[in-house]
Amino acid sequence: MSKPYHLTCHMAVSIDGKVTGGFLEDPRFGDHDGDYFELFHQYNRSSRNWISGRVSMAQVITRHHTADTAAFAGQQVSRDDFVGDPAARRFAIAFDPDGKLSWTQNRIGDEYPALKGDHIIAILSESVADSYLLYLQSLGVSYVFAGTQKPLSMRTALDKLHRLFGLDDFLLVGGGYINGSFMQEGLNDTISLIQAPLVESRSVFQSDEGERPLPAYRFTEHELFGNGSLRLVYQKVGDGDDGVNADEPD
Repeated sequence: MSKPYHLTCHMAVSIDGKVTGGFLEDPRFGDHDGDYFELFHQYNRSSRNWISGRVSMAQVITRHHTADTAAFAGQQVSRDDFVGDPAARRFAIAFDPDGKLSWTQNRIGDEYPALKGDHIIAILSESVADSYLLYLQSLGVSYVFAGTQKPLSMRTALDKLHRLFGLDDFLLVGGGYINGSFMQEGLNDTISLIQAPLVESRSVFQSDEGERPLPAYRFTEHELFGNGSLRLVYQKVGDGDDGVNADEPD
């Protein structure tokens, strides 16, 4: 089915394909984080929006605070989509099916200076409490419904965002579960990955040993095969090389 919009998923990953974990906090990740955000801002200038799941948004923006909806207890509200700021031009879109994120205003503030001013849109299920919807309205936070309950319909959400806010180019930035939800509905048009030369050691490199510092690597070679496969070669750098010739297979 054709659609009038395009979605790009842009992520930073480890060598072994992880999008979360200790490698993101490793000081050696700093330069690669800069590369990721340089491209993020390039995409964001044209898309005018970024999409994130509830867990990622709570970690970065709302800091896991609890929404105070006591003032609206016992009140009822219809399940109509709500546009809190018709004049907004840039958007932070949060998929929050249960209505758990605690906002203090209707736009990104000093907690994320590079995106300050982006108007917040919550993507909800219709099972969210009336008191939470009234709480969002009181702040001027926009919201749209993308299903009666979980799992949400990603396509319904994008269709409404396109229609209500004039968006036709979306930027999806994780985490992994929401990325997978868009993938299951076949909505990821472009995938952009910044692969850092660090290992998370929970997928390709499994171990029963406890946590320990893992080596860094240097990208040295790539090869694109005719069938579309891509070979990536990394060589270990720093101390602890053990003198192994990394060019020779085991």
